[in-house]
Amino acid sequence: MDVLSILAVFTGIIIIGYFSELLFKKTRIPDVLILILIGVLLRYGLGWVTPESLGEGTQIFATFTLVFLLFQGSLSIDFKTLFNSLKGATLLTISSFFLTVIIIGILSMILFQFTFTNALLLGLILGGTSSAVVIPLVKSLPLGKKQGSTLTLESAISDVLCIIGSITMINILTTGDVSGIGVAGDILSSFALALFFGSILGIIWVYLLSKFEDLKEANMVTIAVVIGVYALLESPLFSASGAIGALAFGLILGNSKTVLKMFKKNIDSKTEEKISLSSVLNKSSHNFFEEISFFVKVFFFVYLGIMMDFSSITIYALSFIIVLGIYLIRPLAVKFAYRKEKLSDLDRTSLEILIPKGLAAAVLVQLTIQKGVIGAENLVSPVLAIIFLSILLTSILVILNSKGLFNGFWKIYKGKNVIKQVTKIEEK
Repeated sequence: MDVLSILAVFTGIIIIGYFSELLFKKTRIPDVLILILIGVLLRYGLGWVTPESLGEGTQIFATFTLVFLLFQGSLSIDFKTLFNSLKGATLLTISSFFLTVIIIGILSMILFQFTFTNALLLGLILGGTSSAVVIPLVKSLPLGKKQGSTLTLESAISDVLCIIGSITMINILTTGDVSGIGVAGDILSSFALALFFGSILGIIWVYLLSKFEDLKEANMVTIAVVIGVYALLESPLFSASGAIGALAFGLILGNSKTVLKMFKKNIDSKTEEKISLSSVLNKSSHNFFEEISFFVKVFFFVYLGIMMDFSSITIYALSFIIVLGIYLIRPLAVKFAYRKEKLSDLDRTSLEILIPKGLAAAVLVQLTIQKGVIGAENLVSPVLAIIFLSILLTSILVILNSKGLFNGFWKIYKGKNVIKQVTKIEEK
């Protein structure tokens, strides 16, 4: 493609992305599904692009997408909502992760004839939820603050579980060193370091923004600092979760008014007066971050569509059975995490269905090949198929739920006929 053609495609993707977002607000048809289909069209329908033609720069872009969406999503979570949802998010994440790993492992051994170790590795790769899919959906759905925060936190925490669990398993398979099985210690240290340093760097940045007015307006510098936080924590110096660090940094920045009031003894009266009026991030800053979020989301999902491989229908058929297994077992995790709470139908159903797979899984399956895991090439197609089908199923269920045609798996388990709900609506 020549330069003008590339610019034309670029323009078209942005415009379609904008109208897809408007369509989602009116019809609940998720814009991410439309963007993925654009990527599929560019590769298979028009033949304009292939995964190989995109080069290694796409990996950098994909990482930036993950980091920025976590940062931007955490800006809207206040401390009170965070503490209220933290227990539920932790219980939901851990229970859902382990149940998902188990069901994927069992089904992949039956359907794909994988060895136990490769089946377990597949489960670890796909055990989490995708921040890049979940966060935009959470922002667009009429969820309660607590449940929205729970889903955002789960997407971040589960990514870390997937990464640490998968890398540990890869090391065991390639070196035979089972001493690396101490995953719990690795997870706790990764979380603790990331939360601590992400928060400390966030506090420092909030203080600097409160002192220097010009810096407060330099939103691109804030984005650069977020990237720096991620890179620093992921470096050998810390070997912690950059994603959790970016999330912690965003939480501090989003609650800057509260943070500065905690340190009001160390700031002058003029600055204290400003704090009482607004946080360090004004409305224009939030709008700017929203625009960047829109941009990276649009091109990430088009890229994901380009990555899809439809050369084997059988793999998609078998992967769909695994996806169904994942969704059918999810209500057990929701029930366990919220067994003492009463949830509305919308919140419970959203917690059950917003579990698509995405970026972390796509990156980790490529890592298995780079590290020379035996049979790794057989994992790639199922992972990509499960990513696509989970996003597709999530999209369909979101639409059905918004129209009152689906009220969650748990009600089906309890023997309640969902069709009756529709009949009552029609009678009214």
